[in-house]
Amino acid sequence: MKKIKVFDVRVDEQAALKQWIDNHEDEVEVVLTEDSLEGEHLSQLDDVDGITISQTTTFDPNHFKVLSDNGIYHIAQRSAGFDMYDLPAANEAGIKISNVPSYSPQSIAEFAVTRTLALVRHTDRIDRNVAVQDFTWDLDVQGRTIESLKVGVLGTGRIGSRVAKIFNGFGAKVFAYDLAPNPDLENVLTYVDSLEALVKDIDVLTLHIPGSPENKYVVNESVLNQAKQGLLVINTARGIVLDTDALIRKLDDGTVAAAALDTYENEGPYFKNDWTNQPLEDPVLSHLLERDDVLISPHVAFYTDEAVQNLVDISLDDVLSYIKTQTADHIVNP
Repeated sequence: MKKIKVFDVRVDEQAALKQWIDNHEDEVEVVLTEDSLEGEHLSQLDDVDGITISQTTTFDPNHFKVLSDNGIYHIAQRSAGFDMYDLPAANEAGIKISNVPSYSPQSIAEFAVTRTLALVRHTDRIDRNVAVQDFTWDLDVQGRTIESLKVGVLGTGRIGSRVAKIFNGFGAKVFAYDLAPNPDLENVLTYVDSLEALVKDIDVLTLHIPGSPENKYVVNESVLNQAKQGLLVINTARGIVLDTDALIRKLDDGTVAAAALDTYENEGPYFKNDWTNQPLEDPVLSHLLERDDVLISPHVAFYTDEAVQNLVDISLDDVLSYIKTQTADHIVNP
């Protein structure tokens, strides 16, 4: 019987994994480990036919040759993002990478809107005040309605289109920029011709584009300089699409009033890990956490029951497909 090894197993994945394993017990053996694909595990692959991992830090390209030497020519990544892989190096070693491009776009869309509401209505500040028994009203907690806002959506794919629909449902005026406009959204939003035009007159900028090399720092200081004072920035996409240093400068000069960041360009060592009472080695992340005008969440926009089940099912389906047919539905480097 063929064998699949699942790396980086989290507690929250256990139920979903059990369901998939029970449904395929006559087809394949599945071995689970909480460890990552490195060290001793690289020398224990001779009886393994397929693997899936959930790695967020850079994948060592030297591992590709080890995999191919063991007859493994496919990695199923349990996430939509695959920017941690050196795809040319993978191609050179004959390794295919698959991802889970859509595991719960609604989950991420709802979280982006939730964080926007938190910034607009100052709920974080209100909670801090109440925690110290400060029940006063003042301008620091006076909010706005969503229907009074102009919202700019960068990227209108699976997630961005849902974000636009939710904001439209609140009554906001929604604008968007996308290299491939979706004609089905004509009653929901208005497309503009450039990112600079998008940020020019909006109150909220929410990011929903892939973390590909060409999108690195696509939202940079030059773009943010086009915004009017008081912009809110929401990033539930990938950390590298937003220039963090530029964002901090724009927060300092008031161009950006506040930001909600669910992703951070150097999040790998921190997000998903417990750093309680430990000094962070990243001064930029420490600075962001100390600011009252920035909300940080540890890449949890997707994190719902539905999303976890889909991440497990789709990635393991791809592993099994590749074992049987040497192809899979979601390969990113064909």
